[in-house]
Amino acid sequence: MGDSKHQFTEQNLSNIKSMFYEKVAKYESDSNVSVMPTRSLFDESVHAERNIKNMKRYRKVFYIPVAAVLSLCIVTGAAASIGIIDLTSVLQFLGLDRINILQPVHRVSEDQGIRMEVIGAVRDGDAAEVYASVSDLTSDRIDETLDVYDYRLSGGSASNAQTIHYDKASRTAIVRFITQGKGSSNRMTIRINTLMSGAAREDGYSIHIDWNALLKNRDQSSYELLNQDQISGLGGKIANEMDKNSFQVLRKDQTNISVPGVDWMHISNIGFINGKLHVQINPDNEMGGYNHGFFYFTDAQGHKLDIPEYSISYGHYMKDGVRYGGDYIEYVYDLTAVDAVDKLKLRGSFTNIGEVIQGKWETSFNLEQHNASKSGHVNLGRNADTHVKVTLSPIGITLTGDDLSRIRMEDLNIELHLTDGTKRAARSGFIQLDNDLLKWISSETVPVKEVSYLLIDGKKVSLEE
Repeated sequence: MGDSKHQFTEQNLSNIKSMFYEKVAKYESDSNVSVMPTRSLFDESVHAERNIKNMKRYRKVFYIPVAAVLSLCIVTGAAASIGIIDLTSVLQFLGLDRINILQPVHRVSEDQGIRMEVIGAVRDGDAAEVYASVSDLTSDRIDETLDVYDYRLSGGSASNAQTIHYDKASRTAIVRFITQGKGSSNRMTIRINTLMSGAAREDGYSIHIDWNALLKNRDQSSYELLNQDQISGLGGKIANEMDKNSFQVLRKDQTNISVPGVDWMHISNIGFINGKLHVQINPDNEMGGYNHGFFYFTDAQGHKLDIPEYSISYGHYMKDGVRYGGDYIEYVYDLTAVDAVDKLKLRGSFTNIGEVIQGKWETSFNLEQHNASKSGHVNLGRNADTHVKVTLSPIGITLTGDDLSRIRMEDLNIELHLTDGTKRAARSGFIQLDNDLLKWISSETVPVKEVSYLLIDGKKVSLEE
């Protein structure tokens, strides 16, 4: 998510403070909580005993030197009641106008010496955007690689959690949660069960393959049949396989091919079934459940190839008296369109986790819905054969359709055209929530009513409310 393009002025800051105090006053009147502001750090004439209601009636404009802005936090007695909005962290990844739609939230949960606090949130249409801080109160188990691994957000069918800011001095990370899907009420719950940090992701792991032996015996691989009850997970372009009553996988543990630099898994078999290459791995039961990655192919010149694939997780193992699925993972590749299969290089991109923290961090809060939205339709893809519904909201743009994984996010070109003739380009902030759901999160709040139409990959998308 890019930085805001707004110029940060003294009046901007005054407006932000004003909007925040108005939200505080609304919270006070809604919840009957008595809140008191502290003395301003920059204006000694503001009396410490003035309450928020009076401040709303007799608010004084704060003129603060721009040089002081980057170190400023809005901290009030009200903030102690409903959450602190820290401009030094928030404004690095949000535009100034986002403050106008974010609902301040103060909900805290602590476990294992780690504190989670929901800072603010907004929900519009079927999407919700929630910002939370995660702080280590006792040691240095959290860093800039923090991964919220196991979590739940109520009211959504697809979700994403991303660490977008880390402050080393306070050992605090800011996490943005995105969830998509209609909730049954305005009540939202966030629960985190597992946190991970110390991750080091490396690309370009090289895996040796004896192509001569594989191709010579490509029609002789032994395989097993699995029914759907034996499968714990499916991934990738598996739609055509879902109609089958059984799935073909390689026999387990026929090889032991290590991946140099990756000690939490090995290739337990490799071979062809019905013309497709199967690569079977056996992850370690401890760290294999947390570490992750994927294989890919390059040609003789080192160029990464886009090869159709899917994966099947199956088998079970026991850990701490609990039965888990995914003892084996089998990656399946369709190489029929490749001219020189024997020249392919199998590569890997894997993440190795340093710290795994398990606990229970859970909090609930009310989140009213913003209803401003517009929608339209467009056909995308190389052959314009993917029908996509486009929904515009203050948060950004949601694309829904069948198999959106065929649309490369890095190649997607979106422009917002406003009624005043200006336009905004979406160059970053894309999230693939699932195969049928792609979202662009705007770094600036989108003025929905002022957007006339969109251009997506050069195609005009008319919008209606």
